[in-house]
This record gives sequence, structure tokens and C-alpha cells, in this order.
Amino acid sequence: MINGTVRLIRRTGPIILWEPHIAVAVAGIGTDFRMVDAVVDTGFTGMLALPNPLVRELGLSHQGQRTVNLAHGSQTVQIYGAVVQWLGRPRAAVVHEIDGTPLVGSALLTGCRLTVDFRDGGSVAVAPLEPGGTA
Repeated sequence: MINGTVRLIRRTGPIILWEPHIAVAVAGIGTDFRMVDAVVDTGFTGMLALPNPLVRELGLSHQGQRTVNLAHGSQTVQIYGAVVQWLGRPRAAVVHEIDGTPLVGSALLTGCRLTVDFRDGGSVAVAPLEPGGTA
């Protein structure tokens, strides 16, 4: 199981915005794993999104580019290959290079149960759907 925490990011009148965070171990091919604090974003359909400085630091291998659809229109992003430690096992991952906060998307969550307690300090848990199996 992967555990994390919900953080309050902004309160504007009655509107409260929360972010569920988990730590993910990420590495380039032949490099050491590094723990990355990422927001769980089920609206992101990819696996993992990382900012350029972190992509460079991890030495991820460039795989090309892809056009993605965002809320404000489509955009072309660079794609990289990485390895993540996911539920106790190494897993190949496609990384989208972004200008923001690291994100874990729904493609990485496939085959998992995601539980989030939406309150400040609430728990985040990612578990495989099959007992003892991997997602």
C-alpha cells in the first residue's frame, strides 16, 4: 500500500481546495530512485507528470512528444521513460514533462483502489485491487 496525506491549498470564502499527496520513488534507466512528492490527479489520464528540472535531475530518457488536451486547450509536451516503485515492484512509466507540481495520474492508478479523506491532514491510500497482487 502507498500512503499519503491531504493538504489544504486554498480557502476562498466557502470554497476549500484540497490536494491528496503521495510519495513515489522514480528513477531513470540505470539511476538511483528518488522520492518525489506528487499530487494524485484523477483528471490526468497519464501515468506521471514531472517538471523539467526534475526530469533533467533524474536523467530520464526522452521518448518523443505528445499532444495533450488540457482545460485551456491542447498543448504539445515532451515524453520521457522512467521506472517507478509502485506497490513494492518496479514498473515502467511514461512521464509527461510539465511546468507545475508533480502529478500521479489515472493510468498509474489503474487496477488500484484510491481512498482519500478530504480534510486537512486526511489520509490517502493506494492499494492493489487484487489481494497480494500488483496493479
